[in-house]
Amino acid sequence: MEVGIFAIDIVALFALVYLAFKSDRFWPMWATAFQLLAVTIHPMMMVVPQITPWAFGTGAVFWAYPMLLALAIGSYEYLPLMADHEINPD
Repeated sequence: MEVGIFAIDIVALFALVYLAFKSDRFWPMWATAFQLLAVTIHPMMMVVPQITPWAFGTGAVFWAYPMLLALAIGSYEYLPLMADHEINPD
């Protein structure tokens, strides 16, 4: 098990959980759910050490794509909101 990668994934999970609780948008909840699925791959390597590195890598990377899709959708929906509000740097 890669302890450093697991620690980074846990920190990212906590950040996304915080964001999901604070946000009124849907995409942080989806991104949090996908990150949680990606994090659960790490303990499975401890429980079942027979899992091949290829299967671990595939399982860990697979959930990154739906997470990026949720981020892209959230960003796309944010653009009309910004166009409706005038941004004043003062």
